[in-house]
Amino acid sequence: MLASAPGQAPSPNVERALGSIRTMLLVALIFAIIGTILELVLLVFVVLLSISAPSVAGLAASVLLVFLIIDVLVIYRTSKMYSAATNGDIAALKSLNSLGWAIVALIFAGVIAGVLLLIAYGSINNLPSPQA
Repeated sequence: MLASAPGQAPSPNVERALGSIRTMLLVALIFAIIGTILELVLLVFVVLLSISAPSVAGLAASVLLVFLIIDVLVIYRTSKMYSAATNGDIAALKSLNSLGWAIVALIFAGVIAGVLLLIAYGSINNLPSPQA
């Protein structure tokens, strides 16, 4: 079993699992940030393009703005998950773990970030529940 007694350090298996989860979350966070930066550059390009074709570019800018807002939320949640994994706070990590957010990341933040969050979702679910 992966669990350890309350008040003791986590077992080596839990530490190993947390290390793997930490790595997946960090890489997902990096790729989500890169995707957000690229979307921001694209948004600036679309806004500059709107000078010549305001109706089409305005719609595209609106869609990109919605994507950017959702990306920032994905980055915020992923960074909270990474902090919890770094601190060894399994309870917080499990409370932040969500299949819905992993799918949202897959759609809005990019394929690599979303896939890594989906993989991390399963690994986090396999962690032992913290003892009260």
